[in-house]
Amino acid sequence: ALFSPHPPPQKKVMAVRFIAWAFIASRFSTWAFAGDTTYVVGGWLPQSGQEITNSLAPIFQDYLTEQVGKSLSPPAKFVFRPVDMDESTTSREMIMSGNLDLLYSAPGSIACKAAEFGWVPLATQRNIVGSSVTGSDALVVYSLLKNTAITSVEDLVGKRLGCGYLLSGTTYLHGYQMLLDHGVHIFRDMTQVRFYGSDYESNFQAVLRGELDVGFATSSWLSKNHNDEIGLLRIHDRQIAPSYEREGYPSVVSRLTPTYGVVVSDNLSWELKRKIQEALLSHNASHPAMRSMNIAGWSSAANYGVSLTAAVNSGVAYETGKAQITCRNPFSRRDIWESISCPSDYFKADYNLTTEQCDGNGLRCPSGVFCFCKPCIRKPQVRRAPSTNVLIFRRNDRN
Repeated sequence: ALFSPHPPPQKKVMAVRFIAWAFIASRFSTWAFAGDTTYVVGGWLPQSGQEITNSLAPIFQDYLTEQVGKSLSPPAKFVFRPVDMDESTTSREMIMSGNLDLLYSAPGSIACKAAEFGWVPLATQRNIVGSSVTGSDALVVYSLLKNTAITSVEDLVGKRLGCGYLLSGTTYLHGYQMLLDHGVHIFRDMTQVRFYGSDYESNFQAVLRGELDVGFATSSWLSKNHNDEIGLLRIHDRQIAPSYEREGYPSVVSRLTPTYGVVVSDNLSWELKRKIQEALLSHNASHPAMRSMNIAGWSSAANYGVSLTAAVNSGVAYETGKAQITCRNPFSRRDIWESISCPSDYFKADYNLTTEQCDGNGLRCPSGVFCFCKPCIRKPQVRRAPSTNVLIFRRNDRN
């Protein structure tokens, strides 16, 4: 029976078991290695780290893994991380250490990553503003309507300003550029400049209290959070329903700007970039991931060049030689001080003196806010005395 050409039943069972275990082992091998390739997506919003994760992880982690990661061979996963919350989570350092592959952020950050690291802007979000959809954002430069001392941008000289995040298009870069276009240099001409970072609410409340004279804000944020108080504000360089890239904006604004977008490492393959872009562009407002972000969807990347120009003019981005652009970190008072660029006939006050300049003029700086009080100081005017030629003759001189 041992050598029978027909194996006994128990050996058939053993053979079946062996085949089953071999199949399970092969599947285990696939499962073990599936997703070993991980793409890290960083994201920033003017929120807390947990709020950022709640808003952005559904699309940049769950959706991209489902729609893009599983289509790759071998499969890969996307992991979301909040970035640029403080100096320990900077997207710039993560890129330099090779620990970031995609970034969702504000226009200034998108422009900086493209200029400094050669990253590729891939998509721009489409915002829901009231009952309309738009692919732009809007800067509002505002003061209180009852403050009759300020009726134009030129009246902001000698006043107090509240800004937001250093790389934000609407709460800093494009506001800086707009004032500069009117001949107002905020560090030369304004009595105090405060940086509130992502705390837009405190900035707004300081203007309402009269503690500040003027603020920069995002139109959609203002409409969403303080729609009933917009009537108290004077909007400078007021534009009604302006157009950006041939698309109207359904609100009163000071200036239209690019909005948040996605920029990706140029090290990613062309095919992977295409898949990510297609996955984003196929979204619509009804998708759960879109609802978590409260946006309508995505379009191909906008032109972020205007944000880079504003970043260079403000000193946030600077040339380091051979047309190489470097952008400053936005997380400490010294970072902001280093970004200050004074006009040619002014010099920048020593870092340690900038605090004393506020204190000496009785200008309070709230806790957690970075303040600067006229850090650009006029250079001394050198007056040349008229030259006089004096001839001295000595007794032994022959000529």
